Amino acid sequence: MKNSLQTLLGSISQGIYMLGTDGRMCLYNTRLCELLDIPAAFFDKHPTLAEMNAFQMQRGDFGDAASLVDEVARDYVLAGGQAPVPTHFLRQTRTGRTLEVRSNVLPSGMMVRTFADVTDYIQAEAARKRANELLFATQALAQLGGWELDFVAQTETWTDGTYRIFDTTPEQFQPDLHNTRKLFTAQAQALVDASYQDSVRQPATHELELEMFTLTGRRIWVHSRGTSVWRHGHVAKRTAIVQDITQRKLTELALRDSEARWKLALESVGDGVWDLHVPTGEEYLSPQLLRMYGYAESELPSALTALDQRTHPDDVPAMQLNRYNHLAGLTPSYSNEHRVQCKDGSWKWVHSRGLVISRNAQGEPLRMIGTHTDISERKAAEALIWQQAHFDPLTGLPNRRMLQERLAQELKKCRRDGQLLAVVFIDLDHFKEVNDTLGHPKGDVLLVEAARRIQACLREVDTVARMGGDEFTVLITELSDANHLQTILPKLLHTLSAAFTLEQDQVYVSASVGVTVYPTDGQSTEDLFRNADQALYVAKDAGRNRFSFFTPALQVAARERAQLMADLRSALTRQEFRVVYQPIVTLATGHIHKAEALVRWQHPVRGLISPAAFIPVAESSGLIVELGEWVFGQAAAQVKHWRKTLYPQFQISVNKSPVQFENPNPAHTPWIEQLTALGLPGESIVVEITEGLLLSTSAGVLDQLLGLSDDGINVSLDDFGTGYSSLSYLQRFDIDFVKIDQSFVRQLVAGSTDMALCQAIIAMAHALSMKVIAEGVETELQRDLLTAAGCDYGQGYLFSRPVPALEFEKLPER
Repeated sequence: MKNSLQTLLGSISQGIYMLGTDGRMCLYNTRLCELLDIPAAFFDKHPTLAEMNAFQMQRGDFGDAASLVDEVARDYVLAGGQAPVPTHFLRQTRTGRTLEVRSNVLPSGMMVRTFADVTDYIQAEAARKRANELLFATQALAQLGGWELDFVAQTETWTDGTYRIFDTTPEQFQPDLHNTRKLFTAQAQALVDASYQDSVRQPATHELELEMFTLTGRRIWVHSRGTSVWRHGHVAKRTAIVQDITQRKLTELALRDSEARWKLALESVGDGVWDLHVPTGEEYLSPQLLRMYGYAESELPSALTALDQRTHPDDVPAMQLNRYNHLAGLTPSYSNEHRVQCKDGSWKWVHSRGLVISRNAQGEPLRMIGTHTDISERKAAEALIWQQAHFDPLTGLPNRRMLQERLAQELKKCRRDGQLLAVVFIDLDHFKEVNDTLGHPKGDVLLVEAARRIQACLREVDTVARMGGDEFTVLITELSDANHLQTILPKLLHTLSAAFTLEQDQVYVSASVGVTVYPTDGQSTEDLFRNADQALYVAKDAGRNRFSFFTPALQVAARERAQLMADLRSALTRQEFRVVYQPIVTLATGHIHKAEALVRWQHPVRGLISPAAFIPVAESSGLIVELGEWVFGQAAAQVKHWRKTLYPQFQISVNKSPVQFENPNPAHTPWIEQLTALGLPGESIVVEITEGLLLSTSAGVLDQLLGLSDDGINVSLDDFGTGYSSLSYLQRFDIDFVKIDQSFVRQLVAGSTDMALCQAIIAMAHALSMKVIAEGVETELQRDLLTAAGCDYGQGYLFSRPVPALEFEKLPER
């Protein structure tokens, strides 16, 4: 389609345009119009770079003398783009937004330019700088007193605040290095002296809490924090701020005795005690609390993060919310149950309680104390009771009770979001015979394996439950289209029909499946269960190993699909398939040295069935693997014949489904070995893949793709430009051919956007050493335009429809 690549460009947040080799714009996206405030009608005229610059200059987009553009790009802008192209610069718009402009000139002479809005980043950097300046000013204003000791000049200087702290004035007391020593207690003087004597580390900063005397003899506590200058291993100068912390220290001392008694009482009943200093996050963990988790004293840091980091990730959000609510004064106390990982890696459930015991004048919490109580045994008992009440003991799946609870929740979500939901009843066919012949223990093994297979077919959001016996129920949720079930249901049937290995016995069962859809079929749990049960009865009555919808219209579609799948299983043995070939023409010469092999199904009753009808069924059932092998065998034999009779290097392209890559049959002989047995090189075959396959994360798929190149087999990327993977994955694999999708070719005329897109694809592919094939060529004009653009090959009805091999051999060269 015309807009396919445009849609891809429209999905990115940057504005982008491309200049062709003629210097005119050939491609842009709508984001470009938004960022530059230029209407699309202007770009649709394919302006040159000079015309775009002139338009913006006239509007004043660049400011006076291009003042809104980085200095590095001003000469380029003022010259109308007729100067060396800067690869990167910033510019402002008239509305004050900041754009980052990047340019890339391609070897072909084309240029790609992108525009990104980086205003938020620029503003955030400016805000951060202002915040840092404010923080610095606030810290400077917070000094309550200060002193400076100069050991070289033998002087000591106090600020007015310091005189007030020591109950004196500058007139009453002149401090110096000697007379101030009497203000320190012996312990305080020892701390200060020790800080002067650390000549090895020579710390540039210090922080001390000192017990001192004022000039009136009053005992006080002082917090001193400052810097020191060292020279030749000795302190030359020390500057510090001081704060009277007497009241806080007296409060701490008063609490110390009562806290010791309180902590002893709590630990005597087995609780662990924690004590949090809220502003700093420093947390005391009692010996009993540490032993609770297998740690010795001092093995964990004294920080709030010590236990937070060992809390189970699923429990952290609720724990932090409960703690925040109490710290903010929203709850009278803190209480939370969560899991903490012990030293040996095990998890222990604890009940943590706490209480803020002090706040500052602004009401902000300063200190919080609490306990941890081990509740692991209670939690284990509760979990066991809940597990037994809600889950099947054999398979571990939810039981009927749990299923009904989940269905009720999902129905509420569907009503809110307007989505569909499917209830699927699954009954294992012939399970009773397994129990009767092999015994219940082996029947249980089969049920466990069946449960695993059903789960493997579904997404994480879906639910599988065991209803009892051999009955399972599936809730398929978040459905926007009921047709999605047409993919899931055949997969369920297929996996349950595969052999079950029960020790030395191998048995086969199948499944009957009944399906009902909310809200089409019913609104309540009871209605949906009843409808699914009725649909299950229809499936059983119709012969089992099938699915049936409660909705009559879907029942018809399911029946037809089941019939088509049944016919497919026998179509190969009945030789109902045939291979036709469509020529791939060398545009420069008109020679036909390539062809694409296409499969057709001639049904004995329904006539010719379109591949669009049976290929999806073959893929969903897995039959595409066998069918693909048969097509390859036909193509290999044909290319051997045509290399002898038509052209020595003739190539035939064979489509390979993603299902063939994902689920290869290990019993099949590798293609390269089949070609070698026929005396053919790998390059005689081209494997055509879709873009979606490049997104596969399967290691097996990646190995197969890389293995094709190692074997010399060429790879062609089909329908290029209609998906979203090719641009980012194209270089990861050895792709030999790129096929331009016919949606770009269908409306191809000179000067059109489709023409520009085709030229861009061709230029890109050639730059990566790939050949280009254009699909859907139906007119001579299309052929001529593609030839002029350098396209290598063409394929379409202009040359020939897909025809049998004998008719292909009669096609004229063009």
